[in-house]
Amino acid sequence: MKNKLNLVVAFLVLAFLTSCKTNKIVNSDYNKHPKIKIDCANVHWSHHKGEDGPENWKNLCKGFSDCGGKVQSPINIETKNILNENDLKAPKFSYGKSSVNIINNGHTVQFNVDGDNTVNLNGKDYKLLQFHYHAKSEHTINGNYYPIEVHFVHKHSDSDFAVLGIMFEEGKKNKLLAKYLDKFPTVKGEFKSEDIIDILSLFPKNTSYYNYKGSLTTPPCSEVVNWYVLKTPLTASKVQIEQFSKILNSNYRPIQLLNERIVKSFIE
Repeated sequence: MKNKLNLVVAFLVLAFLTSCKTNKIVNSDYNKHPKIKIDCANVHWSHHKGEDGPENWKNLCKGFSDCGGKVQSPINIETKNILNENDLKAPKFSYGKSSVNIINNGHTVQFNVDGDNTVNLNGKDYKLLQFHYHAKSEHTINGNYYPIEVHFVHKHSDSDFAVLGIMFEEGKKNKLLAKYLDKFPTVKGEFKSEDIIDILSLFPKNTSYYNYKGSLTTPPCSEVVNWYVLKTPLTASKVQIEQFSKILNSNYRPIQLLNERIVKSFIE
């Protein structure tokens, strides 16, 4: 009987200490949400409304706290409020060619690139890492969405990224999609080919852009991105847009508040 009593007491003490430790975590500065986690490695998040949706990304784990910041992307670009900046310059591309490596990571369809592909943006060199797609567009222009937006992600340092965003509108067939859309993995997976693509051919000839400071549009939403949203859209056929949109399954983040930021404009 005495042994059983000792076990009960030990259990109650352990439960009390565990409760204190848990409360300490829950009440810490970085964790004001009862379900938040410290490690983000295996945290599931989604583009769709719900417990793991965009409205709750900031609460899913400590590393996603930037998702609740004030310098977030995407934004609605109001052209009447744009600052035409004479100091901005045209992008200077040093792009070459890359083999084809297409990945569906469960959140987007992405082309990984190889080779030394860089762009100089207003005096600073950024290396191209990959480009990926969203449908609908993430940014809006005067409140209007485009059916697709592609993001070319570049890195200068761990705290300095540049993303060039290009919209798609319905029109002529897109050559890249015409060749590879049927190869895009519709679920998590990968497609590789010995084909070579000319990266610069994926851009419009006119590179006028809107520029602002923002963030990654997916967790961890790090506020380290210089955004360059090109004004000239590419085209894709109605059939291509419909087929692609089914694969991407509305993988766009809702519009974020501009707050005190200024959107600048470069006209080529």
